Amino acid sequence: MIKSRSLGLSAGTVTAIAFGICGLFFALAPASSAAVMGWIMHSDTTMMTHRVSAFSLIAGVVVLGVYVGLIVGLIAAFYNRLTTQRTA
Repeated sequence: MIKSRSLGLSAGTVTAIAFGICGLFFALAPASSAAVMGWIMHSDTTMMTHRVSAFSLIAGVVVLGVYVGLIVGLIAAFYNRLTTQRTA
């Protein structure tokens, strides 16, 4: 049985940290970050950058972290429900 709350919290936390680091890179060096992203995606992303404000960075960290945490927690709870032995 998976601890759905723990899995959701850890997934949300790791996602929020990764998003925050990525957002900081885009805030501090948007052109370089877009170039690296282009190399990863095999396309030209240098024209797709936009300014990252402190508010958008914090809001993105919170919203994405909560969203991913909830989704992963729900998936784990659903998995537990499907795999739990039922007694008749």
